[in-house]
Amino acid sequence: MDYSSTITITREELNAFHLYDRALFSRLVITLRRDIGQSYQVMTFLLYLETIAPHLRNLIADFASLTDVFVNMVADQVVTCIKCLSYDDFPAFVTHLRRSILSPEIPYITDVTRGYLTLIVIHNNRENILFEMKKHMTRVCVRAFEDICVRAEMYNKEIEERENAIAEMSQLGISSVVQNGESSTSQFSSRRVNADNRTIFLTFSKGYPISKAEVYAYFTRRFGEIVEAIHMGGAGENEQTLYATMQLSSVSKVPDILTEDRTQYIINGKHVWARKFIPSHKSS
Repeated sequence: MDYSSTITITREELNAFHLYDRALFSRLVITLRRDIGQSYQVMTFLLYLETIAPHLRNLIADFASLTDVFVNMVADQVVTCIKCLSYDDFPAFVTHLRRSILSPEIPYITDVTRGYLTLIVIHNNRENILFEMKKHMTRVCVRAFEDICVRAEMYNKEIEERENAIAEMSQLGISSVVQNGESSTSQFSSRRVNADNRTIFLTFSKGYPISKAEVYAYFTRRFGEIVEAIHMGGAGENEQTLYATMQLSSVSKVPDILTEDRTQYIINGKHVWARKFIPSHKSS
């Protein structure tokens, strides 16, 4: 018997072996529409975590079973870890987080590693972590996720074309009511009732400009045709818009957007915070 012969692994066998890895990566880049390159890095970091302790061996399989909101939240924490790895000076990294209104904590990762991994520990071990991540990138991610990347790029192109069409219609003054084919007369009267109660206040991170079209397209894609109007504010000439008010078509839609008092979203890689709108005459 020739033991020197190379064992060939079929594409089906490779995909089956990395079933949960592929499922999670697919959710990141297709369902949540996160950046493909960044999602590769997220996966390599999670694969690294699975190797540092026996109780973490099924981390990705457990993680893949969680809700989209939770997956998005943890992916953001992993991105924070990855950014930490790129800084030579830890205090400079903490300053960067504060300027970006981001927390210097990674609660899920610290908790799942039983208190071991904090940002300072990650920074102190960054050479070893980067080395392990590069191994996972070449040995697993590039091979196992290739077809998913192709599907994600095609899907994102279709979505981008749809969003551009929505943005163009929005600029022409065509509302979601017209898109739904509903009666503009009946909708107009309902819009006038309790407008403040169905308005969401959005804030954006400084240094990460976001457009009205991006906000509209994101919430429409995720929650359906529930956005009635968006008013951007907080920007002078040649300055970034820092907040906006988003009026919904119904008060009943507010809990869909606000799952807690201050809910975070990621729109095209940019952080957006949503909370209940409080009119200035009621703020006192």
